[in-house]
Amino acid sequence: MNKSILIIGAGPGFSTGVAEKFGSEGYSVGLVSRNAEKLQSLSDQLSRKGITNYYAVADASIQSELEHAITDLKTKLGGVSVLLYNAAALKNKDIWTETTDDLVQDFKLNVAHALYSAQILHDDLKNNQGAILLTGGGLSKNPNPQYGSLALGKAGTLNLALQLNKRLKADGIFAGTITINGFIRPFSPTHSPEILAEKLWRLFQNRTDAEVQH
Repeated sequence: MNKSILIIGAGPGFSTGVAEKFGSEGYSVGLVSRNAEKLQSLSDQLSRKGITNYYAVADASIQSELEHAITDLKTKLGGVSVLLYNAAALKNKDIWTETTDDLVQDFKLNVAHALYSAQILHDDLKNNQGAILLTGGGLSKNPNPQYGSLALGKAGTLNLALQLNKRLKADGIFAGTITINGFIRPFSPTHSPEILAEKLWRLFQNRTDAEVQH
């Protein structure tokens, strides 16, 4: 089994914790983000820990860029066994002031392109008996109208994870999500990147529940 994880929406915080956790377990890591400077910093950080990694700059809201990045990293990694979709349209905006076009654009990034990424990697994930992991949030269950679009997105993320868990089980692919109820902060006794990454790792290893909340 090829041991590699592709992280879409990589950056400081949760995704860094996941990259370090999986890397410590022998996984090579692929990173996708639209911020080249942060990608280089994260790549250097992982390299210092002896973790093999590659990165590609892409805006996950733009389908063509996303596809190109996934294809590029898939080749460099020699295949992908785990996908973590961590990209999201993070914004503080009252739901009542949202426009149709903005909601649709946000949904593409928050949910639709998570599905698209998984579809691109389906053959790899099936061959490796792999996994699709989605970063969820407490807004999916307790929506706040001041974060209206994001709340809709996280509800969609949870729903998508539950659907994929059922739909892809016959292919040997596990799909699941971590619903993060709280703010991610370094050195937090409850919600540090390391603690949350460990929760995700256990979800991935157990491959039983489609969702873990923390």
